[in-house]
Amino acid sequence: MARSRNTQDGNFIVRGIKTAIRFLGEVKAELIKVAWPTKEEVISSTWVVIFAVAITSVWIFAADQFSAILINGLIRLIH
Repeated sequence: MARSRNTQDGNFIVRGIKTAIRFLGEVKAELIKVAWPTKEEVISSTWVVIFAVAITSVWIFAADQFSAILINGLIRLIH
């Protein structure tokens, strides 16, 4: 007589808990393999990101101002 999946592996809650435990074990194993950056690397990378965001913000602001002036000038020419 074949055993049903419910009686063989437990009900779906038990299977879900077993799957979650297996998943968390695999996550832990992968996190051990990660090459974590040093504090100095994190700080220097953070400064690079802050600088890049500042430059990009200035560029977007300038492009927005230029396009606003251009559109307003074109509207004045039409009216």
